[in-house]
Amino acid sequence: MTIENTMVSHRNETQMGMVAFAGAALAVCLICLFYLVDIESTASILGIEQLVDARVPNFFIRLVLLIGALVSAFILIINTAFYKRNRIVLAPWIFLSVGLTFFIVYVIIPIFTSISYSFTRWNGLRRADGSSTAEWIGLENYRMLMEDPNFYTSLWNNLLWLVLFMLAIPIGLGIALFLNQTVTGIRIYKSLFFFPFVISQVVVGLIFGWFYEPTFGMVGEIWGFFFCTEETNIVGNVRTVCSVDPPHILGEAKYATYGIIVAGLWPQIAYCMILYLTGLNNVSPDQIEAGRLDGAKGWKMLRHVILPQLWPATFLAVVVTVIGALRSFDMIATMTSGGPFGSTNVLAYYMYDQAIGEGVGRYGYGSAIATVLFAIMLVYISYFLWQMYKDEREGR
Repeated sequence: MTIENTMVSHRNETQMGMVAFAGAALAVCLICLFYLVDIESTASILGIEQLVDARVPNFFIRLVLLIGALVSAFILIINTAFYKRNRIVLAPWIFLSVGLTFFIVYVIIPIFTSISYSFTRWNGLRRADGSSTAEWIGLENYRMLMEDPNFYTSLWNNLLWLVLFMLAIPIGLGIALFLNQTVTGIRIYKSLFFFPFVISQVVVGLIFGWFYEPTFGMVGEIWGFFFCTEETNIVGNVRTVCSVDPPHILGEAKYATYGIIVAGLWPQIAYCMILYLTGLNNVSPDQIEAGRLDGAKGWKMLRHVILPQLWPATFLAVVVTVIGALRSFDMIATMTSGGPFGSTNVLAYYMYDQAIGEGVGRYGYGSAIATVLFAIMLVYISYFLWQMYKDEREGR
């Protein structure tokens, strides 16, 4: 027993050599990160004359130093006696620390920075000495928001996205029920319905932009088949004459938002379909058989047997659909850029537009819009996390 205790005690001792090496590496990385590496030093090292050109290399150098600091801290900690005695408790937190660090640096800190900018009037520029040109104006940006009709248009469009995007859930469920069968060629059908999910949102926007084009798009072709004819004038030129002009969906304020939402629904339906297909694979066949013995079939079977077992998939589908509706941006940027006349703006795109788009230089105002959007999403995400916590407790 004495020999075993001695061996255990030796294994739990601090390895001074590794600790000293890791500590020195950590100190060097932190000193370089906070005191030595800046845009001017990066430009000097790389021989870059323009400081603006050194911003991207400077970012990557800082990223490498940050990763080096994390690795050094990890080596330092796991070689201490305290960690070795409590590794079962501390090991999960060590692995989580890397993700938490990046989450804090690239998500949490920017959120609070944006909130602080929302109380300033700032054009995004800095003085020659590196100090900010931001001017503290308190709640002035929020007061202007309350008087800005474009803000209310964006908020209303976000509500439209939220309501109409919910159609993706029942449609996705219906397609999943159709595809959850063993018939000839079902894999081909699944691939076709899955396709919209794997292509870029920008590509989807371009496809639907061409689809809606009244002159050469699919909408224009279908419209021309029913309402247009070709006529030849006296000099032999052929021209198309329509009894009713084809609609310019993306060019008219009353149609444009709905056209973009339809385009956004295409990949969202595919995503909900995938969630429900996964859920249907986990439906208990015993409960289905018991339902059949009780005389349940068709709608009754779906409502009382299958849908209750699909609740986790439904909950997740609602979550991702709501978040997707609130953060909609790329479809609008690709298809209309907020037009016509700002009628298709949503909060995310209006924020971008005010900061670096047509309203370039209004970083404080754009940050105020971002803060309002964050507050809206925070309410929903808080409810989502609380619901998950309740489900976990009930599951235990």
